[in-house]
Amino acid sequence: MTLIKAWTTQKLAKLGLWLASAFGFGMDTAQTTATRDTWGPDNLASFGLEMSKGFGVGL
Repeated sequence: MTLIKAWTTQKLAKLGLWLASAFGFGMDTAQTTATRDTWGPDNLASFGLEMSKGFGVGL
């Protein structure tokens, strides 16, 4: 049974990679790079405050 699961997982992974490349989401697509530093002290502070709202009083 383990052999069948491993084979199925391998084939599904290959199928997923093929579908991604067929629709233009493969690893060979160019990625855009950030032209400036987007994480300054103000951005990090506001991001941290927004993220902490989801934890409630537990943290």
